[in-house]
Amino acid sequence: MAYYTSNTAYALDMDVAGAAWAPEAPARRAPEPERRPRFDVYTGAGREADQIVSPAFMHVLRLFCIIAVCVVAIGLARVTIASATAGVLNANAAMSNELTEARDESADLEVMRSVYGADTRIRDLATGALGMCEPAGRVTLDVSDPAPVDAASETPEAAPAVQ
Repeated sequence: MAYYTSNTAYALDMDVAGAAWAPEAPARRAPEPERRPRFDVYTGAGREADQIVSPAFMHVLRLFCIIAVCVVAIGLARVTIASATAGVLNANAAMSNELTEARDESADLEVMRSVYGADTRIRDLATGALGMCEPAGRVTLDVSDPAPVDAASETPEAAPAVQ
């Protein structure tokens, strides 16, 4: 019975006492719990469950991958062919330039050969710059016949040595 003699009991019973001496005040109701969406728990394997993907989705995914690989392969082939073509064209242009330069040099060399190899130019240089003159007579040596061989030494007869 000590319960009603403490201040704590008086504080706890205050609403009850207040309702007793003020009857015109509306009765207080306890707050109703909020309605929440229903949350159901299902037992099962969770992440380990075998989740089957739609066969139509897998077919579309495979087609997409195949098309993507084909597009990449065609792109790589086009780039490879284009770079090979550019390399060949550059090599042809370089070869054409070298050929043109070689033809120009060949023409210059032919002109120089005709100028420097002319008999008149050689004769003019010999007589003018070197002081040579035309020979009065000509000597022709015939070296087609072999020299006579001495039977004792079996060597060609040599001209006597000049000391």
